[in-house]
Amino acid sequence: MDKRRVIIRHSLASIIALAVFGGSRFLYNIVVARRYGVEVLGEVNSLISQAFLLAGFLAFFSVGLGKFTAEFLGRGEEEKIKSITGVSYAFPLLGLLLVPLNFQLAVLSVLRALQLTFRSFIYGLHRGEIYAYAVLLGFLGFLVGFLDGVLMSYYLLLGVISGFGLAYSMKFLGKPGVEEVKGLVKYSSWAFLGGIAGIFLIQAPYFLTEKLAGSRVAGAVSAMLSTSFMLSYMPQVLQSAIVPLYAFDHGRGRREEVRALAEEATTLLSLLTALAVFLMLLLSNLLGNIFRIEFEWPFLLSLLAVEVYVVFNPLINVLSATEYIKRSAIYSLIGALVSLLLWLPLIPRIHETGTFLGLLAGYSIIFLLVLAETRRRFGVKIASIRPFVLAVPLQAISIKLPVLGLIAYLLIEYKDLRRAVRLFLRGIRS
Repeated sequence: MDKRRVIIRHSLASIIALAVFGGSRFLYNIVVARRYGVEVLGEVNSLISQAFLLAGFLAFFSVGLGKFTAEFLGRGEEEKIKSITGVSYAFPLLGLLLVPLNFQLAVLSVLRALQLTFRSFIYGLHRGEIYAYAVLLGFLGFLVGFLDGVLMSYYLLLGVISGFGLAYSMKFLGKPGVEEVKGLVKYSSWAFLGGIAGIFLIQAPYFLTEKLAGSRVAGAVSAMLSTSFMLSYMPQVLQSAIVPLYAFDHGRGRREEVRALAEEATTLLSLLTALAVFLMLLLSNLLGNIFRIEFEWPFLLSLLAVEVYVVFNPLINVLSATEYIKRSAIYSLIGALVSLLLWLPLIPRIHETGTFLGLLAGYSIIFLLVLAETRRRFGVKIASIRPFVLAVPLQAISIKLPVLGLIAYLLIEYKDLRRAVRLFLRGIRS
């Protein structure tokens, strides 16, 4: 298998899928903010975030399904894939038991869990382009949904993707295998803890801010954080391709190739994310006008928090895709706990700034722990985060002088940027 071709093909498919899916929340927030106001924006994002957090519980087997699917392919044991798909797709349906308590929360969480399961499975099969097709179809439903109610867009977006995924996956459903399911459960237990911690850090800022500081502050957080989290779709573009490859190489005992791939992915993401942060700072006044909210220092903090998340993403996936899943789960839980302990006193006092400071602290703790662990276990070089380290001080001054910061960074990182472009173009031609 030509790994570079897999990465490029899946990354191109993921660029389409994740740009559309990630852009949908950004677009949704703009429409809701302008049509219904900031308070409604805060309330509806609180509900969606709670549903997405609950979906993390319902998608219990999703990460393990993708990992073992890729490993079975690497070992040439394709028939074993059918032994783990049925239980993975059935578990999200347990969320329907919540319909009598909260219909909106139950339906959104089930659809989101099915979407997550399908996404992990299809990338484990190295068929990421199929997921791109599903998301494009779902986005058409998303646009139609604006004609009827504030949540209809999300019902149709997730519903179409989930329906497509179930229909496509039917041919892979088989009788559960005892040994395979045991392995899936064992792995998923740790992956679940790490996954829930990660989802909590992404979704909790919305609903905790609404609970602790009110709908208007939550609306401001929703506008700035949903914009900043656009950065998080870059690691997901690459992650969707490289995580199955981590598992594939791990299944064949190729530790050195895992290390090299982790370093290259980290450097590339650090560089591209840093450039994206500079561009967002340049556009901060325009973004504020779109949402009718002032974007200043809190926006910089939200960008830095998400940037840290992006940089450690390829590294924590090295741990979760190999035999160190417990480590990645524990580190994610520690980061989530740090954020929660800071959010509780800070959000009521300093509002948006408290939300973003807590998030930045949690992600920074995970980053340091994961960097040390991957260096110890795989020999990952600290130099792989060089573009990130150089960018942060320049970004700090860019809230006032964004053009100057961007120019300085381009001059410093010109060689790395040119190398990244050449590598990508070579991958497309291969």
